[in-house]
Amino acid sequence: MRSLAVFMLGWVLVPLLAFAQEKVELNTITGVKVNGSTVEITGTKKPNFTTFTMTDPPRLVIDISEAILKGVPEETRVTSGLITGLRSANYGSDSAALARVLIGYDREVETDIQVTGNVLMVRVLEGGGPLVAQVFPGPEQSGEAATGPTAAEAQAGANQATVAAQQDRAAQEKAAADSAAAAQQDRAAQEKAQADATAAAKQAEEDRRKQEEAARAEAAKKAEDERRAQELAAAEDKKRQQEIARAEEEARKQAAAEEKKRKEAEARAEAEVRKQQEADEKKRKAEEAEQKRLAALEEKKRRAEEARAEVEARKQQEADEKKRKAEEAEQKRLAALEEKKRRAEEAEQKRLAQAEPKPRDEGARPPRVAAAEPPRREEPESPSAGSVSGRRGILEIVGFQQRDGGSRVYVRTSEPVSYKVSEGRNEIVLMLENTQIGKGNNTRALDTSFFDTAVTRVDPTVGPDRSVRVSIKLKEQVPVQTRQEGNTISLEFARPSR
Repeated sequence: MRSLAVFMLGWVLVPLLAFAQEKVELNTITGVKVNGSTVEITGTKKPNFTTFTMTDPPRLVIDISEAILKGVPEETRVTSGLITGLRSANYGSDSAALARVLIGYDREVETDIQVTGNVLMVRVLEGGGPLVAQVFPGPEQSGEAATGPTAAEAQAGANQATVAAQQDRAAQEKAAADSAAAAQQDRAAQEKAQADATAAAKQAEEDRRKQEEAARAEAAKKAEDERRAQELAAAEDKKRQQEIARAEEEARKQAAAEEKKRKEAEARAEAEVRKQQEADEKKRKAEEAEQKRLAALEEKKRRAEEARAEVEARKQQEADEKKRKAEEAEQKRLAALEEKKRRAEEAEQKRLAQAEPKPRDEGARPPRVAAAEPPRREEPESPSAGSVSGRRGILEIVGFQQRDGGSRVYVRTSEPVSYKVSEGRNEIVLMLENTQIGKGNNTRALDTSFFDTAVTRVDPTVGPDRSVRVSIKLKEQVPVQTRQEGNTISLEFARPSR
């Protein structure tokens, strides 16, 4: 009976011993601190870890296997240096336990990771660059021997215990046979055997009780483990909720930052628009001043040309008058000569008549000699003011003038050219035939919408068949008068009714 009890106890305790031997001793991480650009991670064992990098923002993640964080804050803010902050978290349990440490940097850097005893150090190298993820072998990878028995050794011990139990059972059966034989021989020996059996039964009962206590302890331990697992799951869930809350807070901050950035961009855009409007207004005023200056110059030039034309016309008239008087004097001289010649001929005829005998017919008279009439002066034809040259004209100026009674659009060419005027809906088109645009600046449109006139825009462009098309946009249809004076064609517009 004692052997059977020993066998049963061994059958129960060997797996428990193997299970206890398989339980891993975790590396407890007790400190994560920042020293300048170096992070030190301190635990109770030499760390077995892997690393990987993340971007936007730059981060280095260190996963320490078979480890647990204890007394380490979940988040640490760093306000100076390359490191911006630390985060730590626990994952899994028992042999699957994992301690994670995340290091944030303000830019991409190159790191050097070293292990000294139980301390893991992450140092930023000079110069910066991409993060380097390194993997260091753990005790299993480096070939170091484990301190406790392996599962195979535990199984071998269990097999040995089974063999020993079988041997004990065989010995028990032999002892029972020997006891029966001894009972027949000696009653005293039988009573002793019975006493031994009773003691063995008591021992077996004691062993059963201990076994039940061990089972209850194991069940209690299992329940405790389950409770701890539930607490760990609850802690993980709480941590997950905290992570979600932090993510939502970061998203809110990011949205606020983006909203602020958008408003700043809108403010900058409005400032740019306002600045552009001011620049356009300044440019418009400058162009208006330039147009006024050009119009004044054009008006001055026109008046000078009119004055020159009047002077030339006056000189031409004086020359014509002088020529006319000279011709009249010549005609008078020729008439005087003719009269003198006529009188001489009449005197000669009288003399001859006195010398000749008188004719019988008293009534007959000598023939009259016709006097020559003075030649008639032909007036030269004056050239027409709108005469057109056969050469191709060049568009030199397109101008605009605001007047009291309306407005004036004028174009000046290198010489008089033929033109046509057509009217459309709120538009007048002036076609200059056999004309080309001289300077490229003359292709720019004149914006006159800000003047209190009917004209809003004057746009010269190259037309078909070697012509120039000048489009004049109107606010409303108003009367227009067109005239040509030398090289200048003017269109006079009345003031709009509104």
